[in-house]
Amino acid sequence: MTDLQHVLREATDHVASPDLAGRALVAAHRTRVRRASAGALAAVVLLGGGAAWAVQDRVPHAEVVDTPVPTPTATPTVRGTDEAGGTQPVWDPFTVVDEPRFDSVLRNDLDPPASPPSVLDQPVPAAVLAWPEEGRDLRLLSPGGEWRAVPGTASVAASTLRPVISPAISSDGRLVAFAAEEGLWVVDVATGERRVLAWPEEIAAPSDTLPAVQWMAGDDAVLVHHWDTPWIMGLDGSDEDASYLGRYTASVAVDPDGALLQRDFRSGSLLTWRDGEVVHRTDDGIAWGERMVAGPGMVALTGGLGGGAYAGPVVVDTATGALVAYAPIEEPSSEYSDNGHLTAQGFLDEDTLLLLVAPVRFGKETRGGDEWHLVAWEFRTGGFQIVASGDTRMRDVAVAVGLVATPTP
Repeated sequence: MTDLQHVLREATDHVASPDLAGRALVAAHRTRVRRASAGALAAVVLLGGGAAWAVQDRVPHAEVVDTPVPTPTATPTVRGTDEAGGTQPVWDPFTVVDEPRFDSVLRNDLDPPASPPSVLDQPVPAAVLAWPEEGRDLRLLSPGGEWRAVPGTASVAASTLRPVISPAISSDGRLVAFAAEEGLWVVDVATGERRVLAWPEEIAAPSDTLPAVQWMAGDDAVLVHHWDTPWIMGLDGSDEDASYLGRYTASVAVDPDGALLQRDFRSGSLLTWRDGEVVHRTDDGIAWGERMVAGPGMVALTGGLGGGAYAGPVVVDTATGALVAYAPIEEPSSEYSDNGHLTAQGFLDEDTLLLLVAPVRFGKETRGGDEWHLVAWEFRTGGFQIVASGDTRMRDVAVAVGLVATPTP
């Protein structure tokens, strides 16, 4: 079974799946299938009597177990763990509420007002957090604690399978971008200006799921994670085909120095792309996983080192592919990996990674998942600090990581 789980994860770790089992219960009445994913990967694998679904974007993937399994306190004995430096003792995310507080511009408890003022009418200097929610306009939080709304965004994804937008905030917090059916929205929160860039013809066809977007280095272009043809759209109206990255770009991150970093699905190697060409490849495969982010000479993702029912946040050296840190979590039903209850948001500094996590254990006795937390993981020492918390609506937030920490006087 361990080997089968490993093969399944390797076969699907290029699949974007940040929205998963918990949402499956809410969305079970939806019977439409994706028009745009007719040729996409889809599989149903039976594991231990449960069903594990693997499809391209934000579609249910769950295996429900009848009895919660206690979390061990020792380092797991999964393939590659014994000899891998940087592996920490097993982490239980349910303990995060007892961790010390991180000094942040964010309030401890996040609860946006239903109808804050429009950012188009009352701009703010920057946005440190973007809060999307089905049926409501996108809400933004400034470093000073002011909430603003982006009017007209409540219905921009209404006819899609997943009617919630996926925003991305520029590194300085000034620009917020997200995909809508008519094109790429870009909102300047400091001026109140809103633009909609029309989709290039190649990716303009209707889709049942809007793509995620990610700011390129310099904040002058956006990488569109279109499931079939990734694209780079410049704010100056230029656009560039990025299909060299392949389909399903969940394991692609933007390096602050301008490169695109990608975990190669077949070899596991970390590829460095510049101008559509691979300029560097690690000799050995890195950890499996998805939802990758890049930082100062490192990448982080949610995954693991081998087979077995363990996964967690992983940090890898970009140049060598060597493991820097791994905090394994016991997850017999892929709660944190494929089911998306743990996502790296970005590097706060060269020693700290910001995580978004919802403690959960699928089963009859222990469920969880109703509280989400931003957590600072000091991955070189293994410590955790809690940054901010919210309810289930918080699962899709975007964060301007560089603005989170309280500035030093």
